[in-house]
Order: sequence, then structure tokens, then C-alpha cells
Amino acid sequence: MRIRVNFDKTEEMRFTGHLDLYRTWERTLRRAGLPLAYSQGFKPHPRLQIAAALPLGFTSSNDLMDIWLEDELPLSSIQSKILAAIPPGLQLNSLVQVPLNQPALQSLLTASEYQITFLEPISDLDQRVQALLQKPCIVIERRGKSFDLRPLILSIAGVSPNPDGRQQLITLLRTDATLHARPDEMVTAMGISPEKALFHRLRLYFNQDIS
Repeated sequence: MRIRVNFDKTEEMRFTGHLDLYRTWERTLRRAGLPLAYSQGFKPHPRLQIAAALPLGFTSSNDLMDIWLEDELPLSSIQSKILAAIPPGLQLNSLVQVPLNQPALQSLLTASEYQITFLEPISDLDQRVQALLQKPCIVIERRGKSFDLRPLILSIAGVSPNPDGRQQLITLLRTDATLHARPDEMVTAMGISPEKALFHRLRLYFNQDIS
């Protein structure tokens, strides 16, 4: 049985990295008493896949994770067990059963939508956005390798300030198995320190229906 979990990573887990998030979910599912399926090999571990890693310091909505169970259970029972075990910082939104033979979520991923909230006023934010979009090439370096960030930026739009009056942007960035853009790198390319912003991933996009 393969279950797709929709969840949020909230403020309490902002500084929990991807590997620790994975381990947190492992512990949660064990505490929930679910009949987890395990991988083969010398050190079997529960079969679960998170669709996309989230950088340290980011929060998210509508993240997706697949888990495999040895036995069939009613979805209502699975949901209640997870809700009883889930720690602060994770919020369970929904879960559905999906075909066992559906491709891995990571292989279907195409883009990610982010909300960027600036902690200090930026008087020329609109001009910085337009200047960035007009650049034919934005060369950045990541882990010692250079690449062009510009074709990975699919869109940037300004939105109304949040309730605290802070400026916000919504950006859609390419995310797939070979290339992905990070919003903190985009902000840096705009000449703004990423330490002056909060980053929240709103949703993931896929190249086929994943429900």
C-alpha cells in the first residue's frame, strides 16, 4: 500500500535540515504504529520518499511524501495514527492512496513556487525585479560549479504586503532531477542579502497528475 502525505513544515522546524526531517518522519511513523514496509539490504529502513528537499531555514506548505505499508489500512485509520504521533513543526494536511507503480515524485517534479518576505523595507524592489528579469544570463556558483540561474527563473510577481506590512514576492522556479533554482540565490542576484528575507515554499508542480 502506497500513501501520499501532504504536509507543512512550520516555524518550529525552520532550522531542521532535510536529513533530520526525514529522520523525524521515520520516528513519527514508527510511533504511529503503522505497518511500514522496509527496504532490502544490510541496513533496512522504512520506505518513504520526500518529493523535494527544502533548504535549511525554509518553511513550506503542501509538501509531499510517499510512504509504503505492508498491510492495507483505512485512510482514516492511517490519518488518526499519524495525527496522534506527529510532533510540533509538522502539520498533516491530507493523505491519499496512490498506485504502487506510479513513478517516484522526484522524477515528475518540474517547478516550485516560493513566497519571499523581506524583513526590511526595500524602496526599489520593483526595479530590482525588473533588472533581474531583463538580464540574459545570471551566472552563480554552487558547490564549486558555475551555472546560469536565469533560465531557471520562470516568473516573479509582487504581492500585497503581509499583515506586518512587509514586502513580499512570489516566484516560480524550475525544479527537476537535473537542475533547480533556489530563491535565496535569486535574492542574492538582486543585490539583497538572503539574511534579510524569509523563504516559504508554497507548492510543488509536476509533469503529470499525481493524485
